[in-house]
Amino acid sequence: MLVEIIADITCPWCFIGLKRLQQTLALRPAYNPSFQWRPFLLSPDLHDGLVDRHHYLTRVFGSESRIQQFQDAVDTAGTTVGIPFNFQNADFTPSSINAHRLISYASGQINPLIAAEMLFEAYFVEGKNIGTLDVLTSLAEALGLSPDDARTFLEGEEGKQAVFDENTKIHRLGVNGVPAFVFGKRNIISGAQEPQALLNVLDFLATAEQLEQNDDADSIRA
Repeated sequence: MLVEIIADITCPWCFIGLKRLQQTLALRPAYNPSFQWRPFLLSPDLHDGLVDRHHYLTRVFGSESRIQQFQDAVDTAGTTVGIPFNFQNADFTPSSINAHRLISYASGQINPLIAAEMLFEAYFVEGKNIGTLDVLTSLAEALGLSPDDARTFLEGEEGKQAVFDENTKIHRLGVNGVPAFVFGKRNIISGAQEPQALLNVLDFLATAEQLEQNDDADSIRA
């Protein structure tokens, strides 16, 4: 079973959604799915550098009260999945393009969920600027990758256009908010859903796949 994760590293709800997905998968270890990370850009125009996070949130939510409601909701949900969000440290919003590229680069050797979780932790908990090559190279090394090779890759252009192309493709499919999860290329769930909602989809797909396998076996015997 393939699980596709559509998310942006600068989105706190995506971090929460990832944690809830991990909780769900822990309930069904026998399923052992494969994973694909699909980049979504909340700030596609932010190619380099960073912007003040409060300015960014003001542009999105429009008022201090709505910003506070958003952060309170994120803090509360984060607590339930063990994320100690530290918005005082993460007072900026960096470009996530190179973070997405690093996940793609690492995916041939590492579960993309592990790479994504490390990036989320670095930004939302440790307050690191995941838009810089120094931070990304250090994280690559922590993932067991060659820091020199990772930096050489990130300094180049390889994979950069693919991030923009994938972001465009996702929007054309009608996905305009993250996180979103696609299970078995047939079922999509939007939002940081509770584990039970994700579990229902996993169980349904596992049953459907088993029935299809049984039908194929019956056809062969016939």
